[in-house]
Amino acid sequence: MAISGIREKINENQKPFVIGGVVMVCLAVGLLIWELKPVSAPPAPSSYYFYDTSNGSITTEPITAISPLKGAGGKDTLVQAFFFTCSTCGDKKIGYLLKYTRRAKAAKAYLARPLSGTMTPQQSMQFNSSLSKYQVAVAMGTLVRLPAKGSHWYPIAGPTGSQITSPPRCSATALAKPCFP
Repeated sequence: MAISGIREKINENQKPFVIGGVVMVCLAVGLLIWELKPVSAPPAPSSYYFYDTSNGSITTEPITAISPLKGAGGKDTLVQAFFFTCSTCGDKKIGYLLKYTRRAKAAKAYLARPLSGTMTPQQSMQFNSSLSKYQVAVAMGTLVRLPAKGSHWYPIAGPTGSQITSPPRCSATALAKPCFP
C-alpha cells in the first residue's frame, strides 16, 4: 500500500521530481569535477635573492647562479639570501644566507650542466656512477649562516644548519612563508 501511494504521488507530480533529480545529478557532477581538478603549484622561481656580505646590498641572480659570486668589491662576497614573511612579501626579512665551498660549487656546476644527447653508453655509465659522489660533495659543502654581520658559517646538513634553515615562526601554529623575486 505504501509503495503504491508513493508511486501515485510521483505520477501526479512528475515535474518537481524530474527537476530535483536533474539538480542532484548536476551537483554530483560539479562535486566530482571539483575534486578531480589538478592542484596548481606555485610557479618555480626564475631567480633568487643575493646578499653582498661586504656592503649589505641585495640583488637578484638567475637560479643557475652558484654562490658565492663576485660582489661589489670584486671578491666572492655575494651569497644567496632566503627571505621570509608572516604577512606579505613587501614586508620580508632575511632568514638566512647560503653559499658553497669551492669543491661543492664545482660539483654543483658539474651536476647542473646539460647532458649531451650524443653520449656514448660508456660515458653515460661513467656520469651516472659519479652522480652520488658529486651529490655528496654538494650536500657536505653547502654552508648557511644567519644574516647578522660576523655570523659563523655552518654545514647545512648539521644540527645548527638545520636550525638556521628552519622557517621562522609567526605564531605558535604558523610558520613564515618564503619570498622569491
